[in-house]
Amino acid sequence: MRNNRIPAILGILLLLFAMLPLPCHAADAQEMRQGIVDYALSCTGADSVQEWLDTDLTDRAGTSAEWYVLALSQEGETYDFSAYRRALTQYLATQEVTSAATRLKYALVYRSIGGDEGYIARTMDDSVGELGLMSWVFGLHLVNNDRCPDRAQEIVQELFALQLPDGGWAVSGEHSDVDATAMTLQALAPFYGEYPAEIDRAIAFLSAQQRDTGDFASYGVPCPESTAQVLTALLALGYEPLTEERFIKNGCTLLDGIALYQLPDGSFCHIQGGASNENANMQVFFALTALQSGNAPYLFAEPDVSFAAPQVHRMDYRIIVTAAVLLALGIACIALFLRKKRNLKHFLPPCLLAAVLLALVWFVRIERAADYYQPQPAASGEIIGSVSLSIRCDTVAGKAAYIPENGEILGTIEIPITDDTTVFDALTSAVRAHGIRMEYSGTPELAYVKGIADLYEFDHGELSGWVFHVNGESASVGCGEYLLADGDAVEWLYSLDLGKDVAE
Repeated sequence: MRNNRIPAILGILLLLFAMLPLPCHAADAQEMRQGIVDYALSCTGADSVQEWLDTDLTDRAGTSAEWYVLALSQEGETYDFSAYRRALTQYLATQEVTSAATRLKYALVYRSIGGDEGYIARTMDDSVGELGLMSWVFGLHLVNNDRCPDRAQEIVQELFALQLPDGGWAVSGEHSDVDATAMTLQALAPFYGEYPAEIDRAIAFLSAQQRDTGDFASYGVPCPESTAQVLTALLALGYEPLTEERFIKNGCTLLDGIALYQLPDGSFCHIQGGASNENANMQVFFALTALQSGNAPYLFAEPDVSFAAPQVHRMDYRIIVTAAVLLALGIACIALFLRKKRNLKHFLPPCLLAAVLLALVWFVRIERAADYYQPQPAASGEIIGSVSLSIRCDTVAGKAAYIPENGEILGTIEIPITDDTTVFDALTSAVRAHGIRMEYSGTPELAYVKGIADLYEFDHGELSGWVFHVNGESASVGCGEYLLADGDAVEWLYSLDLGKDVAE
């Protein structure tokens, strides 16, 4: 009997380890990246990366080779870029490049491989911020690399002025886009220490957009390019993207999401089931090079330390607590064994206690206030439009120190919605994004909002409390049941008479 106890104890310990949800890491970054290289060599007939650089990429200088060159410049190998550099210089001498963002991209290539300093200087003078968001983004990259902190701060302010209410950025429109947000964060990465709240809002937006399969969609279309840009942004910000819990969904990492689009020949498609796509190949190659090298590519190399305070990213508290619980369990089992209490019944209580503690640690989420008050998606799914939302308390304006004099708790903001977004979803997203306290009772589907911004029901009479209007009208169903449509206007109003005094 005694010989059967130790295997039983080991079996219990293994069961405890098996309870821990571990992310899937089936995809291999190095193999995926090599697949792109093998595909390129096969298509071009080159025998090596250097030959590929000297032939195909040089022939495409100025048109479609730049992301490959940027990645290769940071790979860690010593490549000869002279042929490509001459070809790019010839291209720029004969072509009129009208896009400011594209001119800045060429300047960044020159900065990474060595090149025309005059072109770099002219581009910094005439292109930064000249054509929307991406000209600010590429301009900031260039200014960061040239160590111009005063000008960098000016560009940073311009970028934050373009940040949308949901925390992200877009090239156009009022709804943030994954690609634009990720690329903007790549440029803002050296300033994380100075603007943590603004950048954390953008990170929260990206986390909320990640699909259960680990990948992302841009303008409603799932694709590897968007996922690659997010991976690069996290690397630039100093995170380990494959273990950062906010970017592991349903056990799938960003790398798992990218792997969904790899074809048998090693290349990548833009849409699952589609053919090989060169833009997908380039952007994935860029991101995987950053991941393999252990840091983001040249865009973020050697950042000026004066730009930002060092970032310390916290280890997941669950890992620490889990290690402590298992260590304590091991010590308890050893102590019982040494005291010759070797009957299985003596080991069951500490094992069960450890199991309960681990279940609480992994299945009960604990958040700091700073983590909670981040923008959250109004609902999951494809965005179909947006609604406006405001929160007002004009009926009691100025009646207490914590009540705004003008009655405005939250001015009108825009919130993206999906086909299953409710009024309660929109309110929850708004208050979390703007750090406003909100308390409700019941389930989200049957939610009753008891208080907003420390203003509660019954605070100003037996009939006082919060009501909502959609398009100026009260509803016959609760806020957790009312489904919103594109263009709806939602108002949360504090009433003193069951809504009668705020009826329109």
